[in-house]
Amino acid sequence: MHASGTEVINLEGGIDYTPTFISTDKRSPAGSTTSIGYWQIGADAQYGYTHGPIYQIEFLDVAEPVGASVAFIAIWGVDNQGSPAIYPISYFYDAAGSVSIPRKIDILLKKFEFWDSNLDDITSAVDASLTYVVGYKRRTFPLSL
Repeated sequence: MHASGTEVINLEGGIDYTPTFISTDKRSPAGSTTSIGYWQIGADAQYGYTHGPIYQIEFLDVAEPVGASVAFIAIWGVDNQGSPAIYPISYFYDAAGSVSIPRKIDILLKKFEFWDSNLDDITSAVDASLTYVVGYKRRTFPLSL
C-alpha cells in the first residue's frame, strides 16, 4: 500500500508543487501565524483535487524535442534549499540509448526542470506535449512534512 496513490496528475517542468498553507483566519492580519486554514499542493495554485503532496513521480516518456537538447533532469524535494538531485538523461533510456523507459522516483516533490549540458535551465524550450511526467498523490496529508 505504500506505493498506492488515489490521484494521478500530469506534471510540468518548472512548476513549484510545494505544499503551501493557506490561511483562512479572518481574525488575524495577513502573514501572522494561525492554525485555521488548509494545505494546497502548489505554491501558486492547487494542482489536482486531493490535498496530499506528490510523493512519487514517474517519467513515462522523456523524448527529446527538436530544438531542446536535454542532458539532465534536476529534481528538488520539498526540503531542498539549494542544489537539486541531477539525473543524466541517459538514466531514462534503455542501454542502447534509443528507447525511453518509464522510471519512478519516490520523493515529496517540490519541482523538476530540464537542463542542457551546461547545466542551464531549458524547461521553457521543452515541448510539454512530447514529455510525459505524472505525479502520484494520496488523499491525506502526512502528520509531519
